[in-house]
Amino acid sequence: MTVFADGHDIAPDLRADLAHRNIPVVDGRITGIARHGGHSATVKLDTGPDVAVDILFAHPPTKPSASLHDSLGLATVDTPLGIVLKVDERRETSIPGIYAAGDLATPGMPSVTTASWQGAMAGIFAQQSMLA
Repeated sequence: MTVFADGHDIAPDLRADLAHRNIPVVDGRITGIARHGGHSATVKLDTGPDVAVDILFAHPPTKPSASLHDSLGLATVDTPLGIVLKVDERRETSIPGIYAAGDLATPGMPSVTTASWQGAMAGIFAQQSMLA
């Protein structure tokens, strides 16, 4: 296994833990990936030689597919996983009465199951806010 930092800072304690596990960290930004059929690929970097890999697992940054959150003026948070809407424990956004769930509110858990239960919770809390 190899970790590609892709220009992100990796905390010294995490680097030490990876080194202890004999997992190399490659610094620099990824500029491209060349696929060679099957599972093999070459990761191209801006700082050094290309790195051949047998299997590549990637987590591209979360990016909203629409701009509704911008139009509404909802607060966002930049994370290493991309842009997310700022929500509280009730799934309410920075504007009272607007709730969010799913990938854009929880980038680390991209799944239908997560989006479903978060959506159900957001609906319950939205209903409760209308009854109060």
